[in-house]
Amino acid sequence: MRAVPGSNFATSVGLRLAAAVAALALSVLSSALPAWAEDDLTGTWRGTLNGNGGRQQVQLRFSEDGYRLFDYTNNRGAAQTVEWSAPGRVQYVPSGGGVTTVAVESVDKRPGAVTYMLHTGFERARNGYLTQQFTYEQHDYTSTNEGLWVRIIRQASSYLGDSGGSTGGPGKEEVLEGILARVD
Repeated sequence: MRAVPGSNFATSVGLRLAAAVAALALSVLSSALPAWAEDDLTGTWRGTLNGNGGRQQVQLRFSEDGYRLFDYTNNRGAAQTVEWSAPGRVQYVPSGGGVTTVAVESVDKRPGAVTYMLHTGFERARNGYLTQQFTYEQHDYTSTNEGLWVRIIRQASSYLGDSGGSTGGPGKEEVLEGILARVD
């Protein structure tokens, strides 16, 4: 069969050829670009969180599956990383002594977002005094066109005690919020 100029067959073949060339060009171009979708939390994010009159510089990392990676260093200088993909608990001795406990109470993973409910604690006995610090936190992370939106709601309590009892109590609720930029 031969194509006749001006026929529907020639127009159809030309359109299919143009579409195939465009698809090939798009495929080559997209393979050269990073595979970061708007709903992708993967990678390292850095920026400033603002709240309650203060600013805090943060850097956060997320796994390939979009879960937060928690980094800590124990009193022997060994760096550890834990993926917060399910409820669980990490307990370690930080430099300077005491015991730190980080408990992930719940994980709510959605496309382009993840929310955590956390409980952290620190306890240390020194010179006859017991220091206790507890924090309840909600961490919200959502991928947006502008970057990673972060909101952390935190309620801390501190206590200092000896054989005669303890003093202290809960502090004010703190809300930190900001948009972080992906750095890798």
